[in-house]
Amino acid sequence: MKFFLSKFPVFLLLLLLNICCQRPVEKITKHSEKAEKTTTKASVAILGMLHFVSKNNTVSQEETDISNEKTQQEIKILISKLKQFQPTKIAVERPYRSEEELNRAYQQFLHGNYELTDEETDQLAFRLAKDLGHEKLYLAYAPVNFDFESAMEFASQHDQQQLVDSIISNARELAQNYDRILAEKSLTAALQYLNSEEAINKNHFGYLLTTQIGDEENRIGTEIVGEWYKSNLNIYRNIQKLANSNDDRILVIYGQGHLKILGQLIEDSRDMELVPIEQFLE
Repeated sequence: MKFFLSKFPVFLLLLLLNICCQRPVEKITKHSEKAEKTTTKASVAILGMLHFVSKNNTVSQEETDISNEKTQQEIKILISKLKQFQPTKIAVERPYRSEEELNRAYQQFLHGNYELTDEETDQLAFRLAKDLGHEKLYLAYAPVNFDFESAMEFASQHDQQQLVDSIISNARELAQNYDRILAEKSLTAALQYLNSEEAINKNHFGYLLTTQIGDEENRIGTEIVGEWYKSNLNIYRNIQKLANSNDDRILVIYGQGHLKILGQLIEDSRDMELVPIEQFLE
């Protein structure tokens, strides 16, 4: 072997070594470029809400007085904080049921021909979008057939009332924690709590409890929670359709109960990255 190498033309040996070294590097470079592209995603932040209006009387939630000066000032502060995310698109839940209806109202607002309602879409999304110069808003809403009343009726007739009591108690504690922080501190502080991992898991636990309502012949609890998951999948798909570019930064304003499932779906997505909203509420 030593004899062979010593007789092998030097320029051919160098050429062979050069080719052998270059090919793996070329493959690594291409692979790295591909990996870099696949890890670039649209950014999504979700602001979970307990709705400003249409409070749930079952959990004894307090009405939010939107019109008073203190609340209006806190809304302005919240909007200034949300601007830090620099959203390029804002998607909302309620009360509008079509993007045409939503943007008709938004355009009227932009032209000074619309009086804001107490809904969080009007109070937060309209104002934020206007400040950012957005021409339109997007609807993330998907309907849900969550027939909890039927589940409660079944539970009361099948010695499962304790389950219902636990579900309501869990939801009531969440709402009362929010109301207490809102009264003692501020709207931003209340939303910090509401969007915390603790509060998100607490709300989600209520749905897990609901799956226990029923029996072998009628699994009504799992059926209605299945509808809840179906709704969240449709909401996720609506958000995903907005992620058209790596530069998209999508702010979603939605009911807090959806955060656990939506967060998981977005984290598992290959074209979206979940950005924790808490960092913008500090």
